[in-house]
Amino acid sequence: MTTPANLTYTSIETRVMNQLRIPTSNATEQAKIAALINEVYRDIYIKHDWWWATKRSVVNTVARINAGTISIVNTSTSVTFSTAPGLVTDYVLLISGDSNDAGAVYRIGSTGTGTAQTLDAAMTGATSTAASYTLYQDAIRLPADLGKLLQVKRYGEMLPVQLIGQEEMARFKVSDQSVGKPERVSVFDFATTGDPTTQRLLQVHPYPDKTYRLEILYKQQLNTELSSTTQPFIPDEYRQILIYGSLA
Repeated sequence: MTTPANLTYTSIETRVMNQLRIPTSNATEQAKIAALINEVYRDIYIKHDWWWATKRSVVNTVARINAGTISIVNTSTSVTFSTAPGLVTDYVLLISGDSNDAGAVYRIGSTGTGTAQTLDAAMTGATSTAASYTLYQDAIRLPADLGKLLQVKRYGEMLPVQLIGQEEMARFKVSDQSVGKPERVSVFDFATTGDPTTQRLLQVHPYPDKTYRLEILYKQQLNTELSSTTQPFIPDEYRQILIYGSLA
């Protein structure tokens, strides 16, 4: 079997240096050219949603949790479940029949495996020792290498899932507490708010009440700076563009 051509990063760098009549032994100029090739690579990547940068993955929703009751105190961030809900960080908490701040939606800020949980901000609902509640996971962690979400597919429905912006999703969330299969999604935050090194979160509407399979297509982030034997995502037959772009 014939081995296909494979233009490695080292070959690209060498060809650029040869065209510029710079000895490949010149480490100072070599470092400058390496930076230039990587800048061209990044520039090409950002210009279009290239097929060679797309990747497929699957995320599943989880069933709602509403076993037992919950003890809450107005203005406190601490909540206690009669039955331990498990690991529920980023889940939303809905309190049934609240007389103080009806319809408010809370979010679990940090969690453990026991019955005690912590909200991301103080409770505004009325104090209760046995309130009915429901937990939904409407914020799902996406793959760590996700750069841009392109498509979300779920099964059993004719209409496609709508990708909407954060502002439009917020309008749904403040007034609509319906449940069911995801109909709209938005990429709205990081797993740790404000930390771009953590995974992005996929927010779904309506609140998922059961386990649903969501297949996603996304543009993956560039894996690393090109050097030595690192392979660009660009297919071999198009890699000469890195040479032409660097020389230009």
